Amino acid sequence: MIRKASVHDLDSIMAILKALGTNDKNPTQGFLMSDYTVNEDLHRKKYEGDLKTLTYTYVYEEETKVKGFLIAYRKDEWLKEVPSWEEDIFWHPQFNRHALEDFVLINQTGMFPGLTGKGIGSSLYQALFADLAQAGITNIFAETIIAPTPNFASLHFRIKQKYSLAGVRYEKYNDTIFTTLVYHKRI
Repeated sequence: MIRKASVHDLDSIMAILKALGTNDKNPTQGFLMSDYTVNEDLHRKKYEGDLKTLTYTYVYEEETKVKGFLIAYRKDEWLKEVPSWEEDIFWHPQFNRHALEDFVLINQTGMFPGLTGKGIGSSLYQALFADLAQAGITNIFAETIIAPTPNFASLHFRIKQKYSLAGVRYEKYNDTIFTTLVYHKRI
């Protein structure tokens, strides 16, 4: 079952984050940029704030246990988080930049290891798409890390969901330069 996430889901989301976001980046299983096994209080505070304020947060629940989540930002929310995001991207020459007028950026989709490829991510996306249709938002962006370690699980999901490559972004995080592909989808 998919439902809106709330602050009551914080412990479950943190458990997923700690399972995926470690120092070990498994390219076939999927991973997150941050290591959530360190500085847990800092991460908890950030996600608690996100769950209280963001419009588009969801969890996938099975037998009353949260097994996956999705966190997306409206354009205004994302640009508060990363003000130079649009300028930092090397946009594909054929990308229609009118898509930047109003969009949602899917920041994270995560599920416990071993659950990828079982339709959980697609179910979370369908719930988001339904809400976006009601809000009249038709442009979605998502980023996938390709270096220093490529996230093949995320790349596979972008292909499955029929995203188009919109650009490339470089981001310095904890003294490492990450290369991310910026994908776009119109719904």
